Amino acid sequence: MAHPLIPAFFLLITPLLFLTHSLSPAHAASELVDGVCHESQNYSFCIQALESDPKTPAAKDYMDLADYMDLAVISLNLGISNATDTRSYINDMYESPGTDPSKKPALKGCISGYDGAVGSFKSALGELTQDPLTANYDAKVAGDGAVSCEDQLASGGVKDSSISARNQFTLSLSNIADVITTHLIH
Repeated sequence: MAHPLIPAFFLLITPLLFLTHSLSPAHAASELVDGVCHESQNYSFCIQALESDPKTPAAKDYMDLADYMDLAVISLNLGISNATDTRSYINDMYESPGTDPSKKPALKGCISGYDGAVGSFKSALGELTQDPLTANYDAKVAGDGAVSCEDQLASGGVKDSSISARNQFTLSLSNIADVITTHLIH
């Protein structure tokens, strides 16, 4: 049985990653993915997240701006998917009749934070080609929604490890997108 702390897309992708790696023992992350993930805050999460998208192997060249652009699109789409899924998860919890009413203000604050996270990831995606500097800023601040949610939970006395784990995934995806989009502005 899958652990409830892992977002849905990782539950679906993880078995495929293991199958892919077991069928191809010579498989290694591309130079670009490896380099980006070494710059991120969590190398193993970064590799797993980026390689969960089948288009990632096409982005190989550490010196090719187009490959960075492709990887930026992949990372931002992962961020959008994760933040949207997390927002939905928290909203379902908020709307559940079984939820303790004292937790609802914190959950409502989390929903608001994730509205911002989804919006920031989407803005970054839309700005990539025209304004990479603003895209980089939006990729970085997308993680603020997760930080805000953690703060809301703490101030409301709510301890929910599944939301905290999802917040950490959102922060990590924001960091990965920030690392990649930074290369588009230099």
